[in-house]
Amino acid sequence: MTSTFANCAPALLAVLLVSVSSPAPAVATELDNPWADAGEPVSGAPRAIGGYSAGCVQGAASVLADEGPTFQVMRKSRRRYFAHPDMVRFVNKLASEIQHREFGTLLVGDLGQARGGPTTTGHASHQIGLDGDFWFWLDSPANHRTLTEQEVEQLSAISMLDQQRQGVDNERFQAKHLSVLKYVSQQPEVARVFVNPLIKKAACEATDQAAWLNKLRPWWGHHYHFHVRLHCPAGQAACRSQSPPPSTHGCGKELAWWSSEDAMERLRKGQEISRKLTSLQKLAKKLAKVPGQCKPLLQ
Repeated sequence: MTSTFANCAPALLAVLLVSVSSPAPAVATELDNPWADAGEPVSGAPRAIGGYSAGCVQGAASVLADEGPTFQVMRKSRRRYFAHPDMVRFVNKLASEIQHREFGTLLVGDLGQARGGPTTTGHASHQIGLDGDFWFWLDSPANHRTLTEQEVEQLSAISMLDQQRQGVDNERFQAKHLSVLKYVSQQPEVARVFVNPLIKKAACEATDQAAWLNKLRPWWGHHYHFHVRLHCPAGQAACRSQSPPPSTHGCGKELAWWSSEDAMERLRKGQEISRKLTSLQKLAKKLAKVPGQCKPLLQ
């Protein structure tokens, strides 16, 4: 399965696998991240520059302007509620669809920073305004009222896995969640939807390996939320697209690899390498990958 893994996720390995082959550039302080410090977008025609895990965005917009009865933004203190206008439109589109289905209010997690770029902690991706996290929490009592500011900051997301992490919790992961994943995957602007491998497995079993599952990509974590990645906008040559996913549903050997010893060993090695780096080194490596085209956005 090594070749399958290489085809489906090489650009994503930076989430867990951090190279230590060369010394990291010096970083003055843990908070010395100009991309995180930028509080407002750069004006101008919207442009996604670089790749999902190494880039920036001009002309981003805040989804807070549209926040209301159809969606709420969680963890606002992070200030990761900016995105390329394409993603802002998608958030509104998805929120309206979920309300139409009477599933409650969509809870929006991290999108991106005002000018994109790497975050000080957390994501390797979410850098060009075309990635978005959405909580799996649907149709709960709290989903039918406006959350308080304290709840927005402190309310916990809900895992869709059972306590043993051997499969999905069938009382939590229901047909409504699957229908939303299907809807999202079938939208033409969506390039990928990342979910936990066990959620992908449940989707494969429930849908008899439907064709739309090729966009539903397994990745570690992602059992509290699903991660939507949009295609590069048409005509934006500076935006680097990810290779398209395999055309097959991915429910066979490809999915089985994620529960193999090879997969577990890759995860263990990635975590071990990550633990050897300080937070400053991790940030420095992310900053070093930002393309030179992005520098004017910080001036």
